[in-house]
Amino acid sequence: MAKNQNEKTVIDTRGYSCPISVALIAKTMNTVSDGSFVEIISDDPSMKKEIEQWCVESGNIMNTVVIDNSIARFEIIKGKGYKPQSLLDMIAFFLLGVRLHIRKIFVSLFKKDTTQCLITFVSVAEGMRAHYWLQNNYPELSYTLLPVPNAITKHCGVVIGLSNLTLAKELFGLLRSNDFKVEDIYIKNNYTYHPAQ
Repeated sequence: MAKNQNEKTVIDTRGYSCPISVALIAKTMNTVSDGSFVEIISDDPSMKKEIEQWCVESGNIMNTVVIDNSIARFEIIKGKGYKPQSLLDMIAFFLLGVRLHIRKIFVSLFKKDTTQCLITFVSVAEGMRAHYWLQNNYPELSYTLLPVPNAITKHCGVVIGLSNLTLAKELFGLLRSNDFKVEDIYIKNNYTYHPAQ
């Protein structure tokens, strides 16, 4: 990430492919203010579809697309979070949030909270897609689906909570190798989460 003379954030994803490039974009977008313009440079013009999908899922706005030979430049405006496209989408999103927050309260009241690490995703939809895939393919895996803590992002999100860093790294690698857009691993330290190094 670099700033040019106009103070626009520039994310250079040349040399990266999806899902790593989208995770890099999402992680950087979490550091800029709502309404900020961000330029993404890619050597993969087919990223347009991935970035458009991510914008819809994350509430960001694809402003311009310029494809010149093998270099694509996308200008994104940082949005204020996911905006449902229909009443049904809004109800489903609201119910998901209620379910996640009830689960968080239940865990804090009735179970010993063993969550030490969180895996974040580029969007709520991507986190839910990973959760359903894990349920179908690894039903024995023990993790907790939770709302993303405000300390990580002020926007709505979903995270997978795990009991230790080794499990988090293994699951992060498994998800990434199966083309899920995982963003980062956070580790608990003094009741708050920080990026794992």
